[in-house]
Amino acid sequence: MNELPKAAVPKVIGTVVLNGRDDVRDVVHRFGDQARAMGFETVDALGTDATVSPLDLIVGIGGDGTLLRAAHLAHELDVPVIGINLGTVGYLTEVEPENIGEMLRRLAAGDLGIHSRMTVAARIPDGRTLHGINDIVMEKVLSQRLVRISVDVDDEFFTTFRADGLIIATPVGSTAYSLSAGGPVVDPDLDVLIMTPVAPHSLMSRPTVFAPRAVLRFTVATERQVRVNVDGRVGTVLDQGESVVVEAGERAVHFLTMGIHPFPQAVRHQFGLDHA
Repeated sequence: MNELPKAAVPKVIGTVVLNGRDDVRDVVHRFGDQARAMGFETVDALGTDATVSPLDLIVGIGGDGTLLRAAHLAHELDVPVIGINLGTVGYLTEVEPENIGEMLRRLAAGDLGIHSRMTVAARIPDGRTLHGINDIVMEKVLSQRLVRISVDVDDEFFTTFRADGLIIATPVGSTAYSLSAGGPVVDPDLDVLIMTPVAPHSLMSRPTVFAPRAVLRFTVATERQVRVNVDGRVGTVLDQGESVVVEAGERAVHFLTMGIHPFPQAVRHQFGLDHA
């Protein structure tokens, strides 16, 4: 196995926190106290302090949703991110609260590795490009009605789906919505785009995996509107004839790792396969 590149030692650490729980506040205080005792400066990455001090690292404290929010900010700032797990699954957040001290010691020693993970980008009709860590989802707006979405791959017609929607996931996002819709679990070391239909009324009901250089165009082929979500957030609504173009993002997102769980062990541990 090739050794991962090592992360630079940060000066200023920004935190993104899941609010509202006593156990979360306890972990945030413990993390801040230990980090400052080791010479790091810590700020609220979503607060005003972050605009004064340039951030070198983002730490998400919560579950995978919190880390996803932290990863978006880290991607925007082009700095690495790491997560402390206070959720139930914690597939992305490999640091448990009892390992905070070890994580900080290794961070100070420059002994944490970096995983660079592909992102996904969606160009929407108003000219904006939206960036996702997990997935781009096209879904019906009216709950009782199917939509028809035409798919072109590299400017060649591929197929038309009648379905509740379509998911285009990264390998990191393969364990999120795509998995629940029947998509594969994909090793995040790979760079691929995973297209998974949601409740399709079609013989073409299987997920399809595309190379990262593929350019996918999705066009609404029905009078019913289609909502485009990026990592669970609404990006736009498409009318009949409008398209969204999805491809690999230009920049990766960089996750720090303690190397605790290689991919197969992480899947087995976080999804309870030991007890299956």
